Amino acid sequence: MVHKPNPSPSYMETAPWRHFHHGDQEIIIDVNGGISINGTTTSPFPCEITFASMCDKGLVATWVDHELQLARMALLNLDEPVKKGISRAQLRLKRNSSMVEGSQWCHIIDAEPVALVAKEDMIVFALWSRGLYCIDSSSNEIWRLPLIELKGKSPPRSNEITSISIIKDEVIAWTKGGTYQRISLASGEVLQTEELGVECNIENVFAHDDSFLITSTDGWAWELLNDEITVARKLRGTIQHAVFDEDDWRIISWRDDLMLRGEMKTRTELGVQIIKESENWMVLDNQGNRSPHMG
Repeated sequence: MVHKPNPSPSYMETAPWRHFHHGDQEIIIDVNGGISINGTTTSPFPCEITFASMCDKGLVATWVDHELQLARMALLNLDEPVKKGISRAQLRLKRNSSMVEGSQWCHIIDAEPVALVAKEDMIVFALWSRGLYCIDSSSNEIWRLPLIELKGKSPPRSNEITSISIIKDEVIAWTKGGTYQRISLASGEVLQTEELGVECNIENVFAHDDSFLITSTDGWAWELLNDEITVARKLRGTIQHAVFDEDDWRIISWRDDLMLRGEMKTRTELGVQIIKESENWMVLDNQGNRSPHMG
């Protein structure tokens, strides 16, 4: 059965990339870096956003221009109007001095961000070939850690951090090769280092309390609970987004809606993100429309 979304007007000119709520505001970031707040779109960044997360003071986000070898991290206060930033052409002329227009703070990053997450007043991110960093929402460094050291021989880039979660007062950092660490959010102390125990190239990890849904680039997905794999399933592609609904994981993967332990349904458009509206689980697709998950 192919699910067709109900037609609905879309105010977005380009495909959506991430969806957030901030108070009574609906924030949608598109694939070009435009930020739409309640229907009004502004582009504070000169190119697409690579990572974004909400903290207590607003939206923290990164952009990377690989051609110019530039990267920035900035915090936008969403209680104030988002300002239009410079274009990519202007960036070429002011590559070393251009910051994000209207940001509370903005920093030049000397390596590419590979993961980022925020919770309340804490922001944790990883930089390629550098390590893991924690700052507060005022941009003060709290702690930093080097790359996770792997035992024995491993494939190239296996120790690269690919996903970070904050669960209660702990940070869980995952590498591509399946090693993960539990780290004190307050101090940066490494509390535990474990292995997933299967051959993998992890693309992303979704977390809910002590339950994790891990997606590998070859389509395999695993649920990890209390450091034990409880479900393993081969999908037709990697997981685009997933949420736990208190009974099972709701997943969108390519053009498939599925429950980790249940059935699968096909949709006509690519799913971007699962959103809960009232008591209904909806899928925001790449056309900007919304339709029921597993509808």
